[in-house]
Amino acid sequence: MNEKKIAIIFLGDFFFDARCINMVRSLLLENYSITIVCTYIKKFDYKEFKNIEFHNIVLNRRGVGKYIEFHNNVVEFLKKKSFNTIIAGDFYSLSSACVYKNTNIIYDCREIYTELAVHYYNPLYKLLSFWYEKYFLKNVNTVITTAKTDEKLLRQKYPKFKHLRWGQIYNYPINYSKCKKLNLKKKFNISKNYTTIVYQGVIQKNRGIGQLIKLIKSSKDIVAIIIGSGEAKNHYIKKTKELNVLDRIKFINKVPYLELLNYTAECDIGWSVIKGRGISNQFAMPNKLFEYTLMGLPVISSPLENIKDIIIKYNLGIIVDEKSINDQLSAVEHIKNNKNKYKHIGITIKRDFTWDIQHEKFIDLINEK
Repeated sequence: MNEKKIAIIFLGDFFFDARCINMVRSLLLENYSITIVCTYIKKFDYKEFKNIEFHNIVLNRRGVGKYIEFHNNVVEFLKKKSFNTIIAGDFYSLSSACVYKNTNIIYDCREIYTELAVHYYNPLYKLLSFWYEKYFLKNVNTVITTAKTDEKLLRQKYPKFKHLRWGQIYNYPINYSKCKKLNLKKKFNISKNYTTIVYQGVIQKNRGIGQLIKLIKSSKDIVAIIIGSGEAKNHYIKKTKELNVLDRIKFINKVPYLELLNYTAECDIGWSVIKGRGISNQFAMPNKLFEYTLMGLPVISSPLENIKDIIIKYNLGIIVDEKSINDQLSAVEHIKNNKNKYKHIGITIKRDFTWDIQHEKFIDLINEK
């Protein structure tokens, strides 16, 4: 069997997922043979991925049935293949990855899944998630988290699994050197004097999108660019219409990750006002924080533990009360009037917070036995 043959299983669309793409880029540099098992809508023909084997699973069921269908399809596919390492790219891929015996299993625990905001009012889901994760961790060799806080909590939650190796791989972006000019202000007929605030990512509740819409309603010269898709998108479009701010809130469908920062670079401020509902949100250190700042955008953020520490230490933006429109309006004005204060941001991120910095550590985790 090829000693560098690896599979990444991910219940989601690979082409829109920063973390999977960054991992693949590292593996390609080390000449791994890579198979991606995922659920993409469209296969994009990027040259750098031409030698990767893609196995797409089309899901027909909804609810819990979707997860069972995904598991069964992945297991059926893996039976016909041989890999020396399998990465479960998320919680939902863990069960199918662990069916594969005598193989190095890595669990990329990108969130604290038992503590998601969606479980905040549903203790049964929280309990089922705990038992699911606990059951399959006995078959895992390595757990990767996105922050030290996550590892600490998981070690406390599952103290009996002494065999597990641990490592942190942060949600740092690819080091972009040049972006394509899109001229979003011209495209959307936005005045050059207006300030554009971007939110990019999954459109769900508790991500601060509703608060951003309220902010636009309370302002006169701020426009929101909301990039992404998700279960709450129609809800927020409806809210935008109700508040009569359609002219200053622009929704853009989700963009493939390799093209996303072209849009980010066109904006003035990044929005990361995540509600601290659920421990997973409280420990959040999302991709968008580093993507915004890589493009030189100061960030307006809620005071979540991991985000707050980085923003304050490196002067990457302003921490605000997640519920206070006045606080957030003041933050926008401060950034507008102190642009020179934030000129260092892009340089700082390129130096200290890009995926290149993590490449060797990630490969060491893959190769460790």
